[in-house]
Amino acid sequence: MASFVPRKGPGGKRAWQAHVRRRGYPAQVRTCDSKAEAWAWAAGIESEMACGAFVSRAEADNTTLARPSARYGREVSAGKRGAVQEFSVISALSSGPLGPRALGSLQGKDLAEYRDTLLAEDYSPITIKRRLAILSHLYPKKREKPRRLGRGWIA
Repeated sequence: MASFVPRKGPGGKRAWQAHVRRRGYPAQVRTCDSKAEAWAWAAGIESEMACGAFVSRAEADNTTLARPSARYGREVSAGKRGAVQEFSVISALSSGPLGPRALGSLQGKDLAEYRDTLLAEDYSPITIKRRLAILSHLYPKKREKPRRLGRGWIA
């Protein structure tokens, strides 16, 4: 069951903090502008917990894009032949408009806006491709091991 606590928001405005606690799950807390918004958020979290589909997004909401890209540069790019060039791409990406954004808040439209901004600033398509390729490398892709069926391979 969720509980709601009135709080003072930015500028002295009234805000509502929703607390959702359920056995077997970490406590979830969020501050919203209105009680209706807090209630809707809490109802969504509770329904995900009831269905067993709940995944905590706390880490994604607290991690900016600059942090994993810097880690990628230290751990992965350092072993590559073109490490110097990739470091410059990572630093440009981290210092750009997406760098301070939380991973949990990034959407496809944000990446499309970033791409369009780079195109408007007359960056070459290969430069844009390299910056977006680094982003795609940050997110792991789960791939199944190919198995042999009959004469051919299937993924």
